[in-house]
Amino acid sequence: MSKLKVRNITLGQGQPKVCVSLIASNFEELFAEALRISKLDCDIIEWRADYFMYVNDISFMKKAAYFIRYAIEDKPLIFTFRTLDEGGGQLIEDSYYFELNRYMVHTGLVDIIDLEFAKLIDSETDIIQYAKQNNVKVLISSHDFEKTPSESELSESIYDMRHIGADICKIAVMPHSMTDVLKILSSSNEIQTLREEIPFMMIGMGEVGRMTRLTGELFGSVMTFASSGKHNSAPGQMEIPELRQGLTILGKRNEGAHFGEEKNTKNQCN
Repeated sequence: MSKLKVRNITLGQGQPKVCVSLIASNFEELFAEALRISKLDCDIIEWRADYFMYVNDISFMKKAAYFIRYAIEDKPLIFTFRTLDEGGGQLIEDSYYFELNRYMVHTGLVDIIDLEFAKLIDSETDIIQYAKQNNVKVLISSHDFEKTPSESELSESIYDMRHIGADICKIAVMPHSMTDVLKILSSSNEIQTLREEIPFMMIGMGEVGRMTRLTGELFGSVMTFASSGKHNSAPGQMEIPELRQGLTILGKRNEGAHFGEEKNTKNQCN
């Protein structure tokens, strides 16, 4: 599994890192929610700016980013404006989408920007290069709330994201059966086996896909998303204690055990 250092954490080391989304519509809610989330047992915080009512005012966005950085202290911060086409909260122009992300990189207050794969392949922009020049990681994402593509399509999308410059690749899809879940897990396993240099996450949304949020340590996903306790940024998210328990049960724990195998010890009984 590939390792990627972001502030005080290393993605790809140990259990998948737990990310919680910060969702607020105004400054009062934003600061209060940032303080509350900063005290939760999460590793990373994602600011879902598509729910913020002042998103079209650059000066207000900078103030909001300062509020969040102050509140969360040294936790890594992902800046995300999720578009309506991929489950977001409001509409903005394509040109402003890239301007906004560029400005957030410029502030020096965010550690990762989330850029939608569909937006990047349809536009000519230097945002990826600009982020890297300013030591901000690029997470390229794709969301399908209707279906689960084939295993090969899932894998190829991850490879294409990496090819255009993703530091982290993310795919979230909607499984409708365990067959769909197996597509997600099989594709994940292929990527971690054949392209172990790629930090990625592959998520099945909804109730059917909950298993995929827990098995990252086995199948290669470096990050997983949890509910903040007030808001879910996607269907099927679990609250942090439940998620942590599942990660521990299904992960490769430090006692030396591998999945399906018991650790050999001198005191092991026959």
